[in-house]
Amino acid sequence: MWSRVLNPDIEAHLRRSVNFPSPPGVATHIIELAQDPEIEMGQVAKALSMDSALSSKVLRIANSPLYAQRRKSENLRQALVVLGLNATLTLALSFSLVKALRGAKPNGLDYKFYWRRALLAATAARALGDAMRQTLAEEIFLAALLQDVGMLALDQAVPDLYRDADKLQRDHAALAEHEKKRVQADHAEVGGWLMRTWNLPERLYHSIERSHQVELTCSAQPAGIFERCVALSGPVADLFLLDPEQRQFAETALCAERSLGLDRVAFGQVLGTIGSMIPETESIFESELLSKQHPDLILEQAREVLMLRSLHALREINTLRSSAAAPATQSVELEEETRRDPLTGVYSRSYLEQFLTREFDNSTRHKWPLSIAFVDLDNFKQINDSFGHQAGDRVLQATARILRGNTRETDLIARHGGEEFVVVLPATDAETAHNICERIVMAFRNTGHVVGSHHAKVTVSVGCATHGGQIQFSQYSDFVKAADQALYTAKTRGRNRSVPFDRQLSEPLARSS
Repeated sequence: MWSRVLNPDIEAHLRRSVNFPSPPGVATHIIELAQDPEIEMGQVAKALSMDSALSSKVLRIANSPLYAQRRKSENLRQALVVLGLNATLTLALSFSLVKALRGAKPNGLDYKFYWRRALLAATAARALGDAMRQTLAEEIFLAALLQDVGMLALDQAVPDLYRDADKLQRDHAALAEHEKKRVQADHAEVGGWLMRTWNLPERLYHSIERSHQVELTCSAQPAGIFERCVALSGPVADLFLLDPEQRQFAETALCAERSLGLDRVAFGQVLGTIGSMIPETESIFESELLSKQHPDLILEQAREVLMLRSLHALREINTLRSSAAAPATQSVELEEETRRDPLTGVYSRSYLEQFLTREFDNSTRHKWPLSIAFVDLDNFKQINDSFGHQAGDRVLQATARILRGNTRETDLIARHGGEEFVVVLPATDAETAHNICERIVMAFRNTGHVVGSHHAKVTVSVGCATHGGQIQFSQYSDFVKAADQALYTAKTRGRNRSVPFDRQLSEPLARSS
């Protein structure tokens, strides 16, 4: 098999590093046991029992939801039967290495962020391996866990390498380029070399060396699948770790499809599996993996993107929106101002009609879904009558803010007239559109307004229609009428709710696909 050779000068420098990380005694013993083809279960149990913390973690993971055993393992020998010798040794090695490597003192490396990404990547690799029916789930977990261990080595060998590089540590590709410029090697190369010096199995250090190479042509070879799961685990971990605007769901899903043959539905299921595994991983490794957002919120964002009929659609829409909204000259800036409603700052009705007509044509031509939601404030006339138009204007401005806060960057918000707003949801199917509409209704229920000297709640009724999927509208005007009719239904059913268009109640407007 192909293997990289580390630059001799870099290798010599790393070997001279005083604080260079090395495996602890228990890890070395586990590696030796794993290389013995005659190893027996009793020997492994005896070795692990010498470290009570390690043996308790192995026992715990054998009883965890990751293995879903009906019968609880009461002791280490029973856990070994559940996990198997190789899996037990691999997991024990993971625990011991994490414990040892965490003990080093960082120079410029953000250790907290590093370990969160390492554990998330390991969890992602295991989920990918399960989806690909790999039998080496624990080894994939360990390889992904250690894929960035070269960063720990470089941080000790070159103390100023990661100083003042906080942003780079959150952009893995840029970080690797930074390393190459400074030391003529990236941390994947260093990590692979380090794992060879630790006598780890060839499969592990090869996958670490190649962890920055996401192959985009499917391969059925087991070794290839192993390495691809590890290489893809880092970008997948970033979907959970980075800020919402930095997450590249569509691009990562395309890589999963090209590299592993996982379609967007299967990839969405993998993300769901990772989300369900995170609490258990946090508990076993005593780490907080997600510091800002709950996995369910991240998975909702993922589902909204992955529900696109074509993953290329999001890029197409972003391009359209950028060309429509990014002024290049002063005259275009003035034109942009005329597109806006002066009171609320959202788009005007005239621009809405231009945009929606174009999106309807694009949806019909490219066969991707398009949804539209009519949002109407309930009993708004009472606010104007009771407190005056200035109070009503403040509520309308607040409405625009709530809508912006509960929709996506690719969605367009416009004021249709009076207290009625329209949200255009490009490349969005009926189910996703319904979830967004429900979120909008809930946001208004939970938001208070200061109206005069009073505090009040203002609710909304929402009607939604989707062009594409089960329903195809023959013309743009019918599509708009369908959403308006759904809004009317929401009003007649008691307001403060969202209602999707029902073609059975309005057959003349739409035809089944």
